[in-house]
Amino acid sequence: MNKNINEKGDLKFVPLLLCGGALFSMHFGASSMVWPMNWGKESGSSVLLAFAGAFITSLLLVVIGYMALAKGRGSYGKMASRIVGNRFGRFYTCLTIAVLGPFYAIPRMSAASWDSIVQAFGLDPMNKLPLIIFTIIFYIITYFFLVNPGKAMDKISSMLFPLLIITVVAIVGKGIISPIAEPVAKSYAGSAFAYGFTNGYATAEILCALIFGVVILNTLKNKGVSESHMTKNMIRVGIIGIAMLTCTHLAHMVIGAYTGGTLDLNYTALYTAVAAILYGKYGGMLFAVALFLAALTTAIGMTSGCAEFFVDITDKKFSYKQCSIVILVFSIIFGSLGLTSMLSWLGPILDGIYPTAIILVLYYGLSTNAMHSRHLYACRWAMYVSFALGAADMIWKYFIKFDVNPGGICDLYLNLPFASVSMAWVPWTILAFIIGWFTYKGKDVVVESDVQESVSQPVAAGSR
Repeated sequence: MNKNINEKGDLKFVPLLLCGGALFSMHFGASSMVWPMNWGKESGSSVLLAFAGAFITSLLLVVIGYMALAKGRGSYGKMASRIVGNRFGRFYTCLTIAVLGPFYAIPRMSAASWDSIVQAFGLDPMNKLPLIIFTIIFYIITYFFLVNPGKAMDKISSMLFPLLIITVVAIVGKGIISPIAEPVAKSYAGSAFAYGFTNGYATAEILCALIFGVVILNTLKNKGVSESHMTKNMIRVGIIGIAMLTCTHLAHMVIGAYTGGTLDLNYTALYTAVAAILYGKYGGMLFAVALFLAALTTAIGMTSGCAEFFVDITDKKFSYKQCSIVILVFSIIFGSLGLTSMLSWLGPILDGIYPTAIILVLYYGLSTNAMHSRHLYACRWAMYVSFALGAADMIWKYFIKFDVNPGGICDLYLNLPFASVSMAWVPWTILAFIIGWFTYKGKDVVVESDVQESVSQPVAAGSR
């Protein structure tokens, strides 16, 4: 009998815990380590309300994302194409994978890690040569963990997860026991809940879940989990990993809130300063080590998942190894730009594509009839509208960035409900789903194919 599987066909406790720990490690990258402390600092005494908002978009929806993958009968690309058809499905999934992968999220890992090293060791941030050398070394190490896609999580759980936990617990524990100052009022206008909800996009955890799902499936198969038990075990691994991530998010937000307005710093600079206050001159070095490990584990998971995606979407014309190398080469190029430049120029794109991913996850994760043609047709309306409103929000943010307002378009956008907090897509997406539901004509049948182009047209009775 397989040593990893119990008599019911499920993972035993220790392998399950290690898989959950590896999943946590992949999610707990530079953004999930650094961003929550910044949210806490800016939210101050409203930190718990802000955490409630961030919990939904960066944690709860992630668990639902793993449920969606387990219930969606296919990969991320096939799940999207089943709703919106091959053309838009491929366009959207390739766009999100490109942003999540080599053009933003993966190179953000090395850039953030280097930023912390610069802060901790007092290096010259203007000297680009060390950044380029570090970035190349970072992704060479990443490739070492990617040689065997089915064992990527095993390497993370056995080698990186224990080191990551030790360093994070050291910082978080000391920060909670010895808070720096009392919380002050939040530093932003508007709802703390809405602030947490929209800032939760920045971690890109939902998109990560849609990609990491492939890595989890490969790992569970290697451990001997059968297809009939795959859904249950995938959800169990997801719940354990995200439960750990919830604890670290809350702890980091609380520590940030208890800086009490004493530190006028953000992101890696803020975390470095907090670690230095807590542990003296070695605190920043400890943080740099922790962030390097966190960034590395996420880069491994993202690259593995993205490579698997491109192998699948190209019908295996390219190998896993070839896709991994191409992704890492682009990650080196964009990672060499530095963290500040990447966040400034590419951050709004992530905000623009995120609402559609939320709709996809909610649909497959919560719907009891996700394969029915009427439901798919209604969700297609919702996905189109959420994408359009997300794109509008992205354009608005770029106009604000460049201080332009052609034809008063920014004012027009701000007239939409919840536009000022980047949630204009919510009411219109709900309305679109309702319209799609009631305008569907034809018999509501179960769609069995992986990709359903014809769902845009009502299925006539008896046609299937």
